[in-house]
Amino acid sequence: MIAQVPRERLGDPTPCSPWIVRDLLKHMVSANLRFAAAARGDDPDAACAPDEAELGDDPVTSFRGSENVVTEAFGVPDLADRRLVLEELPGPMPAPVAVGIHVTDVFVHGWDVAVATGVPFTPPEDLTAAVLDRASRIPDVARGPGGPFGPVAEIRSGDTELTRLLGLVGRDPGWTCPGGDSDQHPSGRHGATSEPPGPHRRTLLPSVPSMR
Repeated sequence: MIAQVPRERLGDPTPCSPWIVRDLLKHMVSANLRFAAAARGDDPDAACAPDEAELGDDPVTSFRGSENVVTEAFGVPDLADRRLVLEELPGPMPAPVAVGIHVTDVFVHGWDVAVATGVPFTPPEDLTAAVLDRASRIPDVARGPGGPFGPVAEIRSGDTELTRLLGLVGRDPGWTCPGGDSDQHPSGRHGATSEPPGPHRRTLLPSVPSMR
């Protein structure tokens, strides 16, 4: 999906206000490198400062490189026995929980990028279901001003799993890029252009129990 993002759209606004598309890609690449370092037992700050990855002239290549790094780090046989330490997390965390947090973060920001640039967002159904399960257990203390999530958006009867997931993480499933002319959203719901509900929100969960 990232490979389809047009370079001329890197400065476009996203549902994760005030970040533009390039900011989101920097966050995603940084998170990949930092979680990979933590999974290896290395210092995440030595790998990359939070949200400060260098995209250079080819953001797609940067993202793919970071994706390969984190995939390799998460693929070691004894990962489940490890605990990850990053400043983004509330404390040392069992690796399976930390991996779930990272997957949720990348998934939601992937949708942000897709809807901001008009790129199709078609994640596997089992992945959507898994992230939806985690989103359904976000604690109320993680919502609202200062929290990583906005209030739950409207969820309608008959909404797709993706649309329900987006509502649970505080996204407006009907968000469109201001000034855009697309009426079809990657969530599967039609809607008018709207501003995201609240300030910029990262999607890392602050509570270990909520992810178990």
